[in-house]
Amino acid sequence: MFTGIIQSVGTVESLEGENLIISGNSNKFLKHDLGTSISIDGVCLTLRGYVKESLNFQVSRESRERSVINQYIPGQRVNLELPLTMETFLSGHIVQGHVDTITTVSSIEEVSDDLWNYYFKNNNYKYLVDKGSITINGVSLTLVNPTDKQFSISIIRETYDRTNFNNLQVGTSVNIEFDIMAKYVERALNDK
Repeated sequence: MFTGIIQSVGTVESLEGENLIISGNSNKFLKHDLGTSISIDGVCLTLRGYVKESLNFQVSRESRERSVINQYIPGQRVNLELPLTMETFLSGHIVQGHVDTITTVSSIEEVSDDLWNYYFKNNNYKYLVDKGSITINGVSLTLVNPTDKQFSISIIRETYDRTNFNNLQVGTSVNIEFDIMAKYVERALNDK
């Protein structure tokens, strides 16, 4: 489980078959036990090992098909987060690392030097509510004015500088994880 507060941005070194190698730019991702869960752009992957000082993951077909991992190329920047601990501030929201769908950036509006609005295609996602939580590429964010055609989020300078949002462009695909609470409520209502 994660919080959606990105701790570092890494770089894709290679993706060959099921083998994904990511180099980090922070020592906090080194020397963890094999089997540790790490969020890569919002996808919970299991640490398989280290190649020098890079992280090695095995990526299942399910993870590749449901996320943007299949589109990774060497040099691409990815958001990294270690799992939630009992001592971690829950500054974002509860994020499982289970991507629900992929969507694309439809436009980016620079509001000021320190604020951007990102707009995404909405394929009638039933879990989107104004001021509700959403996870995009592993980042915990607040939804703004979702409609049946699009939704948007605002990115402040701190988030822009600490994540791969500064590399997103119109047409870029992103991972989406809906708020787990909304999914539980839907399940409870459907089971009546």
